[in-house]
Order: sequence, then C-alpha cells, then structure tokens
Amino acid sequence: MNRHTRRRIGSSALLAILIASAACGLRWADHALWRSTVWGGYLLYASVLFLAAYNLRKKLPGAWLGSSAAWLQAHVYVGVATLGLYLLHAGPRVPDGWLEGALAGVYGATFVSGVWGLYLSRSIPPQLRRTGEQYIYERIPGLRQRGHSEGNTAVLAAVSAAGATTLADFYATRLYDYLAQPRGLIYWLRPTGAKRRRLMRELGELARLLSEAESHAAEKLFALLRRKDDLDFHEARQGLLKGWLFVHIALSWSLLTLGALHGVLATAFRGDLP
Repeated sequence: MNRHTRRRIGSSALLAILIASAACGLRWADHALWRSTVWGGYLLYASVLFLAAYNLRKKLPGAWLGSSAAWLQAHVYVGVATLGLYLLHAGPRVPDGWLEGALAGVYGATFVSGVWGLYLSRSIPPQLRRTGEQYIYERIPGLRQRGHSEGNTAVLAAVSAAGATTLADFYATRLYDYLAQPRGLIYWLRPTGAKRRRLMRELGELARLLSEAESHAAEKLFALLRRKDDLDFHEARQGLLKGWLFVHIALSWSLLTLGALHGVLATAFRGDLP
C-alpha cells in the first residue's frame, strides 16, 4: 500500500469519524433541549463558507495560508461531509415551500458539480500531458493564427518556386479553414483526432503527386496539422475545466445566498435561536 493510498484511507476514516461526531453532537443537543436543526444548519453553512474560501485562497498565494494541495484535499473531504450534514439538517422529507425547494436544488446541483469537477481535475491533466507540447489557454488563439499564417507562407512559397498549384488548391479547399478556425461544440464535448487523421491521410496521398518544392511545403503542413490538433485539444479540455469552474462558483455563491436567506427567515418566523 503506497503513501497516497494510506493517506486517502486515513482521511476517509477521519471524515467518517467527524460526521459521526456531528450526528452524536446534534442528538445530544436535542436531549439538552437545544434545537439540533439550528446548530446543524450553522455547521452546514460554515462548511459551505469554508468550501467557498478555497477559491479566494487560490487568488492569495501566500505561504502562510497553507499549500493549495492541502486546501484542495480539505475542500474535497469537507465537500463530501456536507452531504451527511445536509441529511442530518434537512432529513429525508420533501422540501416545504419554494425557498426550501430552491435551496435543496441548488445544494444538489453544487454537490453534483463538485463531484464532476473532481473527476475532470483528475482525468484532464494526464490527457493534456500526452500531447507533444503544453499550452497556456489564453495564448491558444494567437498560436492558432500563427500556424495559419505559417501555412499560408509555406504554400505561397511553394507556388512561387514550383509554378504549380496542386498543393495550393488542396490547401485552399481542405486546410485553410481548418488551420484558421477553432473547433465546434461537438468537438469540445468529445474531442477526437479523427479529422486530423483524415486530413493527414489526404495530404499523404497528394504528396506522391507533388514537386520537390511542394513536398517541402507539405512536410510543413503535416507539422502544422499536428500542432493545430494539439491546440484544439488543449482549448477544448482547458475550456471545459474553466467552464465547469465558472458554473461551480456561481452555484456555490447562490447556495450561500439562499442559505443565509433561509437562516434569517427560519430564525425570524420560527424562533430557532439557541
């Protein structure tokens, strides 16, 4: 058993102990004539506040706040713990009223988006590392435009040197738009290298008919096709992570807002002060 497995087992055991302790504490609060639903709500809301603080921690990279890896580990386990706290607080009943319904729906969406984000953050980085080069998301449009310009230059130089337009005609009809434009929504949802392989196969078949000058330009186009495919893949995968993060943060702050409103109304109309 390696160190990471032992750490996960230990953290999971600690999480189970904390949830069990919270359940026992709330049961004791009932016996002590305190309102366990109120204290459970406070504990749940404090947990969500802690989870939301992780995004602020990433914007404040000071060492005194602790490592980002430690915060992420705590974020995952506290996020899982909120499910137990929510069930202890709300119980298995159907939400009563629009506010409770909205709160339950937003919490469920936030929890599910967190689980999905955990999967994405574990699966996407290894996929990106398998490409030939790593790219910064914000620079991808500029790199794509540069590749398109390099393709134009290579083809025009071949036409000037060879006086033939075989490669230029193929480039204009099959590669020009591909090198210039980002991929569509379907590719973003499920990126594949099928189009790159098809274009490279067509270019390879054409290469047998090219002059020497055009063959040199074709080799350049092969390299540009591979790089364009890597750029598209990085843009799609990194874009998915960024889109998920935007949705997850929006849901988290919506949950905090609805939770605060729920707490104020519950305290005002039910007298649930400790």
